Amino acid sequence: MTVTRPSRPGRLRRYPRRRHVVGDLRYWRNVRLPGLDRRSDIYVWLPPGYRRGRERYPVVYLHDGGNLFDARTSFAGATWRADEAFTWLHSQGVDAIAVGVPCSPDRRIEEYTPYLGQEVLAAQPDLGAADADSYVTFLTDHLKPWVDATVRTRPEREHTLTAGSSMGGVVSMHAWVRRPDVFGGIGAFSTAFWVPGEQHLLEVEQAIAAPHPPTRFYLDVGGRETPDDPTRQLAYRHDTERVVAALQAADVPVRYTYDSAAYHFETAWAARLPGALRWLLQEYAVRPPGAG
Repeated sequence: MTVTRPSRPGRLRRYPRRRHVVGDLRYWRNVRLPGLDRRSDIYVWLPPGYRRGRERYPVVYLHDGGNLFDARTSFAGATWRADEAFTWLHSQGVDAIAVGVPCSPDRRIEEYTPYLGQEVLAAQPDLGAADADSYVTFLTDHLKPWVDATVRTRPEREHTLTAGSSMGGVVSMHAWVRRPDVFGGIGAFSTAFWVPGEQHLLEVEQAIAAPHPPTRFYLDVGGRETPDDPTRQLAYRHDTERVVAALQAADVPVRYTYDSAAYHFETAWAARLPGALRWLLQEYAVRPPGAG
């Protein structure tokens, strides 16, 4: 039986508001997202020198893609300044392609979570079914093949990363749990592990403890994620450090950052993004003293 994948989503266009973005941002306009019952633009940022060379690049797949580059498309009114972060990486000798997928306008929680914990269901009883598996399938079986066929990527798992914040952190971890054969690096910023709850945390711990291909992780949390809700603030830190402890126990490469002054907002993630990317792309494999 032959399985036919959907064709690529047309021409990768130059971003129309380039003056608001540093570097070479392209996009696919109004693409149908297979399995997600919605359409969206998809952003692809290319590193300096891409058009002049033949080099291939790692790819970082980032969630909440409308919040990455241009404040005009951000539902938060601020961005991760990802274009600046990747441009800075280039100045440090580290290059990568960034791919941004905007979140669902009305089903963000459902699309980014594999489960819905009791706390969330009690507060939001009208939520639909948890659907992160469909989102991960879109990333791995549709978007990644599109990107690999369109731009010069290094398609191997060790050069394929995914990252996001809050619910984007949840779905980044879930993507690795479901498809460790695809993703070799995970960035989870201010992850809302309390949304999927204990079942997700147990799955993450079990996946970490089980044999798996070499993977590196970056996790962080701020000290003011929810300053008006001390119980949830504690959950943000406790759950993140629980995952970090599992990674440490399994001797998996991990960097953990606790920023005591950081809020749960794009500006906080923008501040931490350059260092996180540099570690995930290069510094996790730092050479011993005196080597080269």
